[in-house]
Amino acid sequence: MNDRLTLGTTLLVIHSFASFLTFLYCHINTESQAVFAYFLFLIVDAPTLPWAFEIEGKIGFLSPLADAWTNVWYYGHQGVNLRAFILTAIFGGLHWFAIGNLLTYLFRQIHQRLQRQPTSSTVQSL
Repeated sequence: MNDRLTLGTTLLVIHSFASFLTFLYCHINTESQAVFAYFLFLIVDAPTLPWAFEIEGKIGFLSPLADAWTNVWYYGHQGVNLRAFILTAIFGGLHWFAIGNLLTYLFRQIHQRLQRQPTSSTVQSL
């Protein structure tokens, strides 16, 4: 159980750190097209992250929260970047956490099956 949590948590932290670096890149960069850097995450985290962006687009839960925060600190010019970072860090991180848990479970099952198979020398001695 600890191995599954270790790999899943490691992948979650790596993904969240990558999305934080993308957030910083978009925050520091003055071009309006910098937010398109998040498109890479849409590919890597498919289908979880595109669903999260679609749901956020329909419901708009993060829009008032992010806009209120950015109006206080950044005069409203980082709302899209902040929303993309929050969605990418949470849903993409959970996506990779689940993948890490699934991979560990599958590798453990394969390892257990390989250990149970008798070798040819044990079959001949019977």
